[in-house]
Amino acid sequence: MLTPKFSLSQDSDHVFVTIYIPYIKITEADCFIDDDEFYFHSEPYYLRLHLPGKIKENQHSQYDFDTHNLTVSLTKQTKGECFEGLDLLTKLLTPKVEKFKHKEIEVIVDNTTGDQDKSEEGPECEEDDWFFEQVPCTDLQPNAEFVSKPSYGFANRKSSCLNNLTSEFTEIIDLKDPDNTLQINRRLLREKQEEAHFNCEHYLADFFEDDAIQELVFPDYGELTGEVGTDVIFTEKEREKLLQLPRREYIIDEQNIEPTYLGLVDLMLAYAYNYRFTQGESNVESEWTICKLSSTLCWLDTFQNIKEVVVSFARRSLTYPLYRNWKLFLKVFSDVKIIFQVGKNQILKCLLAIHGILSESEIRYPLNDLYITDYCVWVQSADPVYLGKVSQALLNLNISKSDLGLKLVEMETDAKLLLDDIHNETEKETDLEELSHILANRVKITDALHSDSDDDASSNTSDSESSDDDETVSTDASESSSTEDKDTNP
Repeated sequence: MLTPKFSLSQDSDHVFVTIYIPYIKITEADCFIDDDEFYFHSEPYYLRLHLPGKIKENQHSQYDFDTHNLTVSLTKQTKGECFEGLDLLTKLLTPKVEKFKHKEIEVIVDNTTGDQDKSEEGPECEEDDWFFEQVPCTDLQPNAEFVSKPSYGFANRKSSCLNNLTSEFTEIIDLKDPDNTLQINRRLLREKQEEAHFNCEHYLADFFEDDAIQELVFPDYGELTGEVGTDVIFTEKEREKLLQLPRREYIIDEQNIEPTYLGLVDLMLAYAYNYRFTQGESNVESEWTICKLSSTLCWLDTFQNIKEVVVSFARRSLTYPLYRNWKLFLKVFSDVKIIFQVGKNQILKCLLAIHGILSESEIRYPLNDLYITDYCVWVQSADPVYLGKVSQALLNLNISKSDLGLKLVEMETDAKLLLDDIHNETEKETDLEELSHILANRVKITDALHSDSDDDASSNTSDSESSDDDETVSTDASESSSTEDKDTNP
């Protein structure tokens, strides 16, 4: 059976279901209502909707032969009730199940079977299953299978599934051995890599020469953020994606609930940066940008508080992409605040966009299976109260440059003091050499400039070579902005 395209709308007393069903015999179409469920069947189509409220067992239908749309008018049991989430098509297709409090459970709906057999198997039918022979466990070793393994993926639900894909995943993520690296070690390795890759010259070039960056910071993108108090409208393409998503119900372990919501913030920050960088037109570099800026996707990292997420993104946004600017980070941060204020529908639109970008990637598409697909399904049922708390935490959060641990304030202060003394081009060259020397020491950059700095007895030939190296290191700021590290923007 095929699930037809459909959409829903409502007024104060009715819910309107519009179903696109070309080339059927309308006289053979059947509709059925059961409490909060609506069924439609007409070969080869079958549709079962689980509505957020109850409806009466009466309906009125009208078929338009020009558009091939069947519109069914359903009457609400409680007049004036607002049915929330009528745009969340995947959620409407997913049966409502009892949420047993058991960790690591995912209820997957099999569309090939009905629900009647399942409904007859309640807790009473399974009561005898609780009584089984219990054999005491002996000689339990510390390294037995009961010791938990490193986990990753959406809500940390996966483990030991990348063992055979390590070589392929080295091109996708920076974490080299995900199945054997504990979470605390991932964080340490990630921060160590960020500090090693941070380039003070590139950062200062974007700090002083930011004309191009201002063009990215200035616009407000309503398509990205949505508008607070305005309904979010899904496009036809987005509706088709929602229908293609798997129909799942997630039971998340209590200790993973908060990291799951925080991972959502991390994904929104990475997507918002890419949107501004490409001015809303994603390109071939978008997949790299999103994955590189997201610690969730690049390091399979998780977070315990909102500040950790934002600091992680800020560090990476000043280390890896083409434009590394504090003002650009603040604007992206502001965008994400608005996205969460608008609500889950706008978040879902962003997730669908990420899913589309990664689906077209030749190497990064597995990240959809690890994270994005599940996020697209889960966010439709995410607790609006919890999302509201995350939104409020973002609004209350203030991030300073000193929080990043990259000595940005010291670098900028030294740069301004040295540049204030510039009077001519010759002095400018000399001062920039000195500036590079001081700042490189602050951020512990190892290069030719410092290779002989501790040798007071060096010969004139060695001094000359050191001077040549200085000239190479201290290039003009505009030239530095286009120089990229091996692990930065491709």
